[in-house]
Amino acid sequence: MAARRGAVLWVVAAVGYLILEAVAAAGVVPAYSYARNYISDLGVSAVSPRSYLMQAAFYLQGILFILGAGLIVGIPESPRARAFLGLIGANSIGNIVIGAVHSGNVHRAGAALAIVGGNTAILAGAAVIATGDGWRWYRRISILVAALGLLSLLMLLINSVTSQTNLLPDGMWERASVYSIILWQLTTAVYLLTARRRAAGEAG
Repeated sequence: MAARRGAVLWVVAAVGYLILEAVAAAGVVPAYSYARNYISDLGVSAVSPRSYLMQAAFYLQGILFILGAGLIVGIPESPRARAFLGLIGANSIGNIVIGAVHSGNVHRAGAALAIVGGNTAILAGAAVIATGDGWRWYRRISILVAALGLLSLLMLLINSVTSQTNLLPDGMWERASVYSIILWQLTTAVYLLTARRRAAGEAG
């Protein structure tokens, strides 16, 4: 039951984040570009008149991600479980920092915590949450999603260092590095919910 509640929190966090981001972006004039503009631009009042919604999205994701992980994992008895919760915690702190501080070195440090912490948490979580042969596909997908997120972050850094667009603009690389976390979060939550329903059906 606790894991089910944690999965529901992850769904609320992920869907809520995407909705709040979209509504904040819709309020920008001239039009906000998902491909070219950074996500955190939406949290700046000078850019978006609905910046408070984007700030709320960061807080929502940061708080519910760690709460949901705690419910799903429970008391972390193994080093892997503790590492997983630690990485989720880093992501959560990063999101809260991004929501509170909108530029400068502190903001960039928060972004690094959120993106690196979240994507590496996927790798740890794939081993902690997925047990048994029936989870092999899930572990493979998790590794692929985390690799995509970390590669996207690397490409974003390369764009920043070289001051040019490599393959894709900054906004797309940044979103790929963030949305990988959201995607895994939703995939894991849905699988946990459906797996428990199947188990209940088989038991009945």
